[in-house]
Parts: sequence; structure tokens; C-alpha cells
Amino acid sequence: MPADVLFRIDLPHGRCVGVRVPSTIEQGDLCMLREEEAMFLGTLSPARKPTWLAGRIALHGALLDIGLDKGPILATTRGAPELPEGVTASISHKRTLAVALAAAQVQGLSLGVDIEPIPVLPASLGEPAWDKRPDISSRIMTGEELAALAMIPEHLRRREVILSFSIKEALYKALNPIVGRYVSFQEATVFPHSDGSVAVTLRLSKQEGPFWAEARWSEIEGHLLTTAALRPLG
Repeated sequence: MPADVLFRIDLPHGRCVGVRVPSTIEQGDLCMLREEEAMFLGTLSPARKPTWLAGRIALHGALLDIGLDKGPILATTRGAPELPEGVTASISHKRTLAVALAAAQVQGLSLGVDIEPIPVLPASLGEPAWDKRPDISSRIMTGEELAALAMIPEHLRRREVILSFSIKEALYKALNPIVGRYVSFQEATVFPHSDGSVAVTLRLSKQEGPFWAEARWSEIEGHLLTTAALRPLG
């Protein structure tokens, strides 16, 4: 299965392109990379190659759509895309889907994107738990978020936890180029709303900032798609 483009959409925070992660890498897929990228791909483990390839195809697609595709995009020492000047962008991938979000970097704008598979609900509430993964709510949610989670019907809580996780991942990807450090899950509180907006409060442990911060969420191709945008204030 080749690395097909599944969608190209405009989101509030930038241009987003989604690409199917290929089951096997074909010559036609490699032709969508720059020479330097194809050489770098050859150094990766077999497990990493399909998602890295799909992510780069998605990123080039997003940059091409906004007129900012300027050449090969390798990786920084922290593993993030090494972006050309004047660009802010982010990549996320799971087993079957890779997405990229890109925009012109204006006034210090920094973007983040994340995708997570939507947890499958049981056919009826009387069925046993459908998700065997451990509950991560206490690790990734603040006290305020946990209190709100307790008010949600139990069969919907897993999805809410995954959504909060994804929003924070997008926020941290946007923050990382600015603060240059690991940011814990406890340094942001997020409350997603049904209209796709998110109330965001940053409480950075090293007092960086202040920042204007915004996040959004939606559903696409069986995944939760979250985006974040940050800009230093002052």
C-alpha cells in the first residue's frame, strides 16, 4: 500500500495534510522525497521508515500548499523537523496515518500537531472494557482536569483522557522550540469544548513566557486531531 495523501485542509492554525503510512515503501514513494531525505531514510530502522517517510511527504505537501516548500527537511538533534527560515511546522504519526501542520512564522509563532486513534466504545455499556491499556489520567491530568473528568460518564472517560493527552502533546511540540526543554503534563491545564475549541492555561515550572496559547481539536480518519499555536507576548 503506497503513501497516499488522504486529506489537505485548512485549519485555524495552518495548512494540514494527512498521508497514509505505507505498509511497504515503493519506488514511487521515494520519488516524493529530496535526495538528502532519501539518504537519511536509508539510515533508519525498518520500523521507523514508513512513518518518517509519510511524515515528510505530509510536511512537504503542507508547505507546498502555502508556497513555502524550500528544500530537504531533515531532523534536529532533538528529533524535530529542521525547518527552513520563515516556517513553523509540526508532524505527528501513528501506525496508519501521518499528519503535518505548517504556516508562515510570523511574530514568533510556533505550531504543534498531534493525532491519536479514537478509542472504540463498547457496543453496549454492559460489555467488558474494550481498552486494555493502563489508565494514564493521574499521570497526564492536573487536579482540576481530574475533577472535571469525574463528572463525565464512565464509558466516555477514556476518550476524554486521550483527547487531553493529545492536546498537551500538541502544546508541548509548539513550546519546545521556544523553551528548549522537556515540559511536564502538569505544566498545562486544558479543557476541550464540544465546538473544537480548548481552554488553555500554562503554568510553566521555569516561569518562561508569558505566551499567547491556543489549541483546537477535531476528528478525522478515525483519529483525534489536535493543533496548538503559541506566540511570545511582549
